[in-house]
Amino acid sequence: MQRDLKIRKATSADLLAVVELWKELMDFHSNLDSFFSRSLDGHKSFRSWIEKELESDSAELFVAESSGELLGYIKTEISNYPPVFELKKFGVISDAAVAGEYRREGIGEALYRHAMNWFREKDIKRVELRVADVNHVALGFWKKMGFAPYMTTMFKQTQKLICNQTGNE
Repeated sequence: MQRDLKIRKATSADLLAVVELWKELMDFHSNLDSFFSRSLDGHKSFRSWIEKELESDSAELFVAESSGELLGYIKTEISNYPPVFELKKFGVISDAAVAGEYRREGIGEALYRHAMNWFREKDIKRVELRVADVNHVALGFWKKMGFAPYMTTMFKQTQKLICNQTGNE
């Protein structure tokens, strides 16, 4: 792990670096499955979503920083189950990424621990996330963190999917 690694709440000044990490993550996923190919302006939509989330009381974006460089991020939020369940609210890790050259250095685990502390502070008893079945790296990581499957998301394409070329803006 980086000796001077700092995990902190993201600020608007971090958004450009977070978007770059997101683009790297999406490109990694699209190499595994073309479904994840990002649209030419996908990064703009992602940035807009993250900007709004920075203002939310029920969401947080944490970043990992070392020597002034952003190495990763994790996006958390609190959601509600339908009223038919006894448990009313739950946590969601909606997005997490570590720059490729810094993986396997404990950065993802440090981000995860910080996110889990935030959930505990918010009295969240259950945390969920989604992982692409084709991403064996992420599946292994989240299993190592103690997550286990509880539902399977299934899909069927009714037409051939046409993906846009990846934007580099």
